[in-house]
Amino acid sequence: MKILSLTNCPLDPSLGSGKTVLRWSEGLRKLGHTVDVCEPKDYQLWSKIRRGIKFRLAGGAWHYLRNRVNSNKYDLVECYGDEFWLLLTQIASQKKRPFLVAHTNGLELLHRDRARVYDPPQSLRERAYDRFAEQTHDRFSRIAFNRVDAFVSICELDRRYVLNRGLYPSKKTATIEPGLDSEYFSIPFTPQRQNQIAYFGSWTPRKGLNQLCTVASAILTRHSDLSFHCYGTNTSPGVVINSFPVEIRNRIVVYPRLPTAKIVEDLSRVKVFFFPSQYEGFGMAVAEAMACGCAVVTTPTGFGGDLKSGKEAIICDFNDTEGMESAIHLLLSDETLRREIARSGYNRVQNLRWDLAVSQLEKTYLNWLS
Repeated sequence: MKILSLTNCPLDPSLGSGKTVLRWSEGLRKLGHTVDVCEPKDYQLWSKIRRGIKFRLAGGAWHYLRNRVNSNKYDLVECYGDEFWLLLTQIASQKKRPFLVAHTNGLELLHRDRARVYDPPQSLRERAYDRFAEQTHDRFSRIAFNRVDAFVSICELDRRYVLNRGLYPSKKTATIEPGLDSEYFSIPFTPQRQNQIAYFGSWTPRKGLNQLCTVASAILTRHSDLSFHCYGTNTSPGVVINSFPVEIRNRIVVYPRLPTAKIVEDLSRVKVFFFPSQYEGFGMAVAEAMACGCAVVTTPTGFGGDLKSGKEAIICDFNDTEGMESAIHLLLSDETLRREIARSGYNRVQNLRWDLAVSQLEKTYLNWLS
């Protein structure tokens, strides 16, 4: 196959979306396919301007890539992101064209639905912008997904969303879970743990910070010998620690950024991993914590939406802070249950390997092209 991959995120291995695009493309090349990848720096218009990025990505992709698609005779074009609606509109209208795939690291249509729930517009300015986004970004996003021939997601929740809206026939959709870094497969399951709970993710509203702070504060107050460790927050420790009551701040440890090997080592000592995210395309942090033997409490989004609650993890509704607190308390108090859930979660993620994922993607693409 000759494939063109278009991504709306930088090919930065330290970013979740950038890393997955790199892994997919590298894996397909190892199987003998030609894969060209274009990232924003290759086509974005007026990159030094901060505003209107989605419009500048859409216009730049159309301006710089339309001739490339036509002249290189690709078999398949896959798009990571909904900014390619203008380019896709032109390609889709051609008689001789490549097969078009929406390959998502997160479904913008579903994300915007969720964002209006967990972070609704408050001020007049915010409401005006939301109305503007409905008429522009939402509309263009639907165009992008309507112009492609098939859809690949990394979690079943996103696939069900597009099927429920009649965007594609079932046979032209697939869910292919991504792989974990190799470091996460070098750890044996160890039931003995330190009295710690942990969170791993950026410090942003989408991660459910209100629920995180409310529940973690209650749990730390309830369990005086417990510490709370926050990884990968990408903000100063002071910002995180000051989000909690003064009396428990000395038991909160923050690591804005750490090497993968160190994160693996630390998570292998944690009893409970708490991740109350409001939306995830996949939520790699959950899978990584499970690979480290943590018992997970999370929400029904991304990978969390595909897990068996009470067996592989405990899944709580997005705003159910009482349920989240009860779940964490139960896992801390019932050692047998914690070990059973941690073991089941550990087993669940052992097949999240990039070679298996890429092989499945190759098979899916070849089947569609045939």
